[in-house]
Amino acid sequence: MLLLSLVVMLLQLGRSCCGLPFYNGFYYDHVMNDKGNGNGNGEVHFNGVKLVVETPEDAIFTYRGANITLPCHYHYEPKLEMPRKIRIKWSKLREDNTKERDVLVAIGLKHRSFGEFRGRVHLRQRGEQEASLVISDLRLQDYGKYRCEVIDGLEDESGIVELELRGEWANVQWGRGGRGTDGATPPHTEVTHGVTAPGDSNRHPRSCPL
Repeated sequence: MLLLSLVVMLLQLGRSCCGLPFYNGFYYDHVMNDKGNGNGNGEVHFNGVKLVVETPEDAIFTYRGANITLPCHYHYEPKLEMPRKIRIKWSKLREDNTKERDVLVAIGLKHRSFGEFRGRVHLRQRGEQEASLVISDLRLQDYGKYRCEVIDGLEDESGIVELELRGEWANVQWGRGGRGTDGATPPHTEVTHGVTAPGDSNRHPRSCPL
């Protein structure tokens, strides 16, 4: 009888332990409510706390050879009292948002870059919860979409930043006849950063001294 009581007690204890989905010190309510990891809006909930990743909605425009920062910030709602050890991962995406290649992985002050991004990328962490990516000496193949992923234990959330490259006509010194000093012929219309190239019918006429 005593042995039977002990077996029943162990079974009840096993059920109670297995029935509590604790991960990384947090109780994730999406497990209890049969929800997914995130709601598709850059946020995930655990123990009444929401992890939010914020990236700009509009594309970022720059030029080849420039240095650019892809903004990414994260925070918890409500704010956590103790900082958590998280991992940051940046990836370059294909047009359908599937991963094309890894760019950078960082934990704390340590980071590793990959492939053609090696030596050209690093994290900007001016704030406690900033995970922005800095790319130096931009190349033509660098344009496209990038994913900023914040990984907290078994949970992760991400945001997407789109990078576009502008034309380089604004960097050409225009001479007579609508040609650049390097002999390049401009397109019919080309406007970059408020600079209008020759050939644009809407450009303002230049005043000539008498």
